[in-house]
Amino acid sequence: MSRKKGFKHSHDTRMKISMSSKGKKMPASMKEKRRIQSIGKTLSEETKRRISESLTGRKLSREHIEKLKGEKCHRWRGGITPNNIKIRNSIEYKLWSKSVFERDKYTCVWCYKIGGSLNADHIKPFSLFPELRFAIDNGRTLCIDCHKKTETYGNKKKQFILLAKKQATMTVNNGG
Repeated sequence: MSRKKGFKHSHDTRMKISMSSKGKKMPASMKEKRRIQSIGKTLSEETKRRISESLTGRKLSREHIEKLKGEKCHRWRGGITPNNIKIRNSIEYKLWSKSVFERDKYTCVWCYKIGGSLNADHIKPFSLFPELRFAIDNGRTLCIDCHKKTETYGNKKKQFILLAKKQATMTVNNGG
């Protein structure tokens, strides 16, 4: 029996359908079908607002939080947090950043912009000079725009590292 286009179930019928599917897992094929159906569709502002309101103030139970920790988490990759991330999230690194900002009076040293979104930039790269990672004199305060102009920002860092290695090799080969 096919339904007419635009047909809507009554509230009671919708509740019965909902109760009958409680506790059952949706098959992977159905999940994929629903995912494909939703591609390219945008939610109305009203729907976004309702979703936001329903999630506001939502608290996870202790049991659920425990399920998300360590090896039990679906995103667990064997405890391989890169050293880089561990260092950048450490108290020492945060103290270093704060010290650099305070020394420079929260002012970009290139354009003299005060406050706003500032970065504590390593003058000699973090990855190439591990011994200087927490040296305050190896830091400078830069606004985001000026930081993007540095030779070691983002993808330019890879090129900078290759150039530095090439120069180091040339120096060794030339007996310097």
